[in-house]
Amino acid sequence: MSDLRVMIVDDSAMYRRLLTIAMEKVESAKVVGTAPTGSLALQKLDSLAPNVVLLDIEMPEMNGIQVLESIKAKNKQIAVILISGTNSRSADIVMEGLSKGAVDFIPKPEGSDAEKNALNLSRQLAGVMQVIQTQTYARQARGDTAPSLPSVPRVQPAPYKPPSIKPVKIEIVVIGISTGGPRALEQMIPTLPATLRVPVVIVQHMPPIFTASLAKQLDKNSRIHVVESADGMVLTKGTVYIAPGGVHTMVVRQGEDFVIKLNDGPPVNSCKPAVDVLFRSVADVFNGRILSVVMTGMGQDGLYGAEVIKEKGGYCITQSEDTCVVYGMPQAVDKANLSDEKVPLEILGQRIAALIN
Repeated sequence: MSDLRVMIVDDSAMYRRLLTIAMEKVESAKVVGTAPTGSLALQKLDSLAPNVVLLDIEMPEMNGIQVLESIKAKNKQIAVILISGTNSRSADIVMEGLSKGAVDFIPKPEGSDAEKNALNLSRQLAGVMQVIQTQTYARQARGDTAPSLPSVPRVQPAPYKPPSIKPVKIEIVVIGISTGGPRALEQMIPTLPATLRVPVVIVQHMPPIFTASLAKQLDKNSRIHVVESADGMVLTKGTVYIAPGGVHTMVVRQGEDFVIKLNDGPPVNSCKPAVDVLFRSVADVFNGRILSVVMTGMGQDGLYGAEVIKEKGGYCITQSEDTCVVYGMPQAVDKANLSDEKVPLEILGQRIAALIN
């Protein structure tokens, strides 16, 4: 398997150097060139022939979104990773970029320790590069010329035949999702009806601020109401709650109400928020009246929580392998024989609504 060829595009010489140092620590990838502007980056595409571009989202002349669109118009195979600030404006731009074909995003470090910043960047980049490398290799093995990550596979699924087993009455839906999640949610959440008779709580692995932008974008494009959850928020039917980044989200019972409780405990499965934390909390208060859904993502966060929900009598759906950007989290649940149904992304929202209504 050949190394990934990486081009770095950032108007800051300091960040171009920092990203280059970070990439030197990433196996199976090498920096083939840099560019201080989007226009120069586009001129270099043919000569450098990168298959990965690290792209700053805020630059003079051409901004990151314009450069992303131009790269994708020229070569859909190039995987673009957005390099972002950590303010709300940057978060909104990132959400737009992910919807237009970016693989993922990496927040710019804010500390003054250059060595520590490079190490943190290399750890984040290594995970994304591993996904790109795996997907690229699988596509080449198939002889597939379709676009690479992060495009959610647009397959024509065979007519879906749900199993004859019927779940108990469902009173809450909980969803765990990670890599490839924003685009998958962008496709799935708008298919949920506004009249859904239960609340939906989602853990999407994301840093603070970005989850608020994700909730805002999903709410704008969906019939069902979508909000970022907050401590003390009472769950209501027909509302989707996105767990905020940087803290764990739990559901607790207060009298007759079910309430969001934020927890600033340590990361679980190296994640904060963690799917397992949410899933375990709903198992405690809803017993088996739960529909758990595990979607595209790296790792196995959600496996233990899904097991607890199943032990209580809950129902579990996993996103089908062929429609995942990364089949890590669903695969862990499938291998443990916890999934009642493996559902393609294209009909996942419809299937959730059918199981509830």
